[in-house]
Amino acid sequence: MNRLLAILATSAVLTAAGAAAQGTALAAGASQGPEGPGGVCVTGYRGVVVNEICATVSGDQVTFYGRTTPGSVGWTARTVPYRLTASVVGGASLGTITPSVLVSHSGTAVGGLTVTAPCGSTATASLETTEWGWPPATATVTVPVGC
Repeated sequence: MNRLLAILATSAVLTAAGAAAQGTALAAGASQGPEGPGGVCVTGYRGVVVNEICATVSGDQVTFYGRTTPGSVGWTARTVPYRLTASVVGGASLGTITPSVLVSHSGTAVGGLTVTAPCGSTATASLETTEWGWPPATATVTVPVGC
């Protein structure tokens, strides 16, 4: 029972941290865009894997890329299917990729998608596990496109 409570507490902390990070990313992005070479990153957690999605903006080009890490120390390396979808907020879809990657015990890169978005718009992307039988693990990042 104590282990279950520890897992639930950890999940709540990571979920709150992800929400705070997304709010911080949006607040920082609204005035000056992503900072640093890594851009803006947001983490999502649902118990099986921890997904992170990042965005970098250069003019009207936005690059979204993901990373995943096992959610427990008892993880067995396996191939996991993902979906990375990008769009303009309130507008058109910018693209989708569905990579399947071998998730080992350490962090693993999950695809990358470079899109062209209209100047002055806001681009968003989500990275989601699509493993049958698992609850979805989704991370979403939103960034302004200021040319």
